[in-house]
Amino acid sequence: MVLISAYLLVCTSCLVATTEPATPDPARLERSYWLHASLGLKPYRGYWGETLPASAPPTEQEVANAVRLLAGDYAANRLYLLYHREITLQDAKHVFGWWRKHCPGGVELVPAVVLRMYDKSAGLTFAPGELRELCSFFKGEIRAERLAVFDVYPDRDQGPGLGVLAERFSGRLVRLGIQPDEKLASSFSAAVQDTWSGLCHGKTHVDWLSPGFGAETFRKWVEARNAVRWPTAWDLIVVAWDYSTTARGEYPGYDDANRNMPLPAGRNTLAVGEVFRIARPANLAGFSSDLTILQANSVPQAHDGVRNSFYESLKRGEVYRGYYRESFAEVAAIFRGLREGKRIEPPTPMPAASQAAR
Repeated sequence: MVLISAYLLVCTSCLVATTEPATPDPARLERSYWLHASLGLKPYRGYWGETLPASAPPTEQEVANAVRLLAGDYAANRLYLLYHREITLQDAKHVFGWWRKHCPGGVELVPAVVLRMYDKSAGLTFAPGELRELCSFFKGEIRAERLAVFDVYPDRDQGPGLGVLAERFSGRLVRLGIQPDEKLASSFSAAVQDTWSGLCHGKTHVDWLSPGFGAETFRKWVEARNAVRWPTAWDLIVVAWDYSTTARGEYPGYDDANRNMPLPAGRNTLAVGEVFRIARPANLAGFSSDLTILQANSVPQAHDGVRNSFYESLKRGEVYRGYYRESFAEVAAIFRGLREGKRIEPPTPMPAASQAAR
């Protein structure tokens, strides 16, 4: 009731009408998660630099436990499995094979590679020959129909590897982590859009719905993607920034895994309702959620610590009950509702005249 009241009180003045109602079948929409195929505790090698220690690969049982939760309670119908040489190529083939073996037929596996690292050198993660080998393995042994390229930096030159991937997965490349103002390169046919700053901006829902805050920004992003010819899945947020240092939940000026907080309860539900209201059916691929960030922010002792971090819970087959449990549970509940064919609608706003009278 509080959530709906806040929405009715603040939202009307900044609603933008659409001439084309969004009427996709919720059960057919993408419900995806991004996570490391390796389920590594701190999978840094190949991401923050090539000389960092390798991760320990999971066991087959740990992969089976993760699949059971992700495809079951967490209601995924697609998994983007990140790989950036944090484990060896040989180990990666075994691990991806276990994901394929244990994943039910209704869940699509999409290998997702990082082509360029995030250290100062911004070096290439894979040699072209390694990518050709991986593509052959993914298409042949994993039966992957799509492949994703992950990058949270906009418009980076992905190097010669992108051409290799575009040749082997022509018309089937997904840009994972595309930024709001970033155009989709011609090699790609679909994208999953980062929404962090838009969904985090606002400590309360009244703040979020206020002019100049996150809801206004988020709507503009959805409207902008209506003008393109490729489908977009929208990232639902679990980890928000630190709300303790600002009055209304403005960006605090840093992203700190020891201080980041859960997204306010109900924020993802509001965002999904806005997507259904605004997005053109042809442009709406569905919804996704970044679990790599959940892992990175759950590991600090200030939150869950190593043993109870998200990936460790997955590997044990235990429902996550840590620091970010409420915001993650909301995402999983949204996915379960979509799986059941439920469309999430934003509350009907008050007429403009009534709003002004208040």
